[in-house]
Amino acid sequence: MTLNERLFDLRQGAQVSLQKLADAVGVSKAHIWELEKGRTANPSFELVQKLATFYGVTVEELTGVAEAPLPEDQQIQRIHRDLKDLTSRDRGIIEEMVKSMRARPAAEE
Repeated sequence: MTLNERLFDLRQGAQVSLQKLADAVGVSKAHIWELEKGRTANPSFELVQKLATFYGVTVEELTGVAEAPLPEDQQIQRIHRDLKDLTSRDRGIIEEMVKSMRARPAAEE
């Protein structure tokens, strides 16, 4: 899988718009589109690092040197990354919610 295909698949899997991704990594929407279409073949290492961080994957996974993680694992990494921006109180609330959800009987799923 090429870098452009992997970028497109990751964005689709994350259900993120071109604009949201562009804003998050500090480039234009057009630049992201060009990367996904393979029209820009050599993004800067800084951009590759930002994209990998955004998707919760390693640079190796993003570039295809290593296998891409499963979508569920990517989702967990995104959630984990977003927790850093919350207050300690809010993280505690989320932790209690997770405990409560884990304690539910499996039949409720």
